[in-house]
This record gives sequence, structure tokens and C-alpha cells, in this order.
Amino acid sequence: MTAIFTQGFAARPIVDRAGKKIGTVTGRPGEKGLIVAFEASGLISGQHGVHLHSAGRCDPPDFASSGPDWSTDGQKHGMAPGGPHDGDWDNLEVAADGHGSTDRMIGRWHHKIPESGLSLVIHADKDDETTQPDGASGERIACGVVIPPAA
Repeated sequence: MTAIFTQGFAARPIVDRAGKKIGTVTGRPGEKGLIVAFEASGLISGQHGVHLHSAGRCDPPDFASSGPDWSTDGQKHGMAPGGPHDGDWDNLEVAADGHGSTDRMIGRWHHKIPESGLSLVIHADKDDETTQPDGASGERIACGVVIPPAA
């Protein structure tokens, strides 16, 4: 599986709770890790928590199959002592037209990827970066498989 991490990955779909494609997530190599980028539309304007979750599954409608936030060494969420999770991400700012996009360098990408893969989850609410285990970011409203489960 290492090749996918060093070479990045092509666009993969992000789906909403109805299973409809609303965006894409991609990965490309960067100087200090992997740059994961995504864009999505049809979202409610405002800030939304975004996390990488510890399973490469996105079964609608609740995306519980994506597992908890990705944490390689038992880190806490956000700015709490012992944080952040490897999967913590800045809040996504969604414009009035329902579109949002962002990217993030993931420096620890090359090690401790779970065999179950990874997924990117967009939450209904803003991540407060403090509340455990997910920043009180609310329901999972969209999801995209970043790394599928190991074969």
C-alpha cells in the first residue's frame, strides 16, 4: 500500500447522506507528506468540522462505517493536551452558494495507516477544537473514501 501514499491518488467521490455525489477528494505528493484536497457543493453555508476517519468506508446515511477520527498514537482531539488527532482538520468554510474546498498536508501519512483504510468526513457543525472525541462537530453529512481497506 505504500505506493499510493507516495504517489497520491486520483479523484474519488464525496457523497451526501442520500448517496449522491457532491464533490471529490484527491491526494498529491508534497514536500513534507501527502496533500489531501477536496471540494464539495450542496452544503449549508457556514463552518463545518472535517476529519479523516479511521476506516475507508462511507456507507450512507450516517457514515458510521467510517469509524472514529484517525489517531495513530491515542492522541486527543483538537487543541486539548495530548492533541491533535492525525485526522483533525481545520473547519471548512462553506460559501452562501453551498460550495467549499480546502486542502491539508498530512505529514504522518506514510505510517500507521489502518488496514481498514481512511475516509474524509464532513460534519454538520463547526468543530470547537476542544470537545472530545470530535469537537462537538455534529452529524456526519458527507463522506469520501480516501484510502480503501487493504485487500
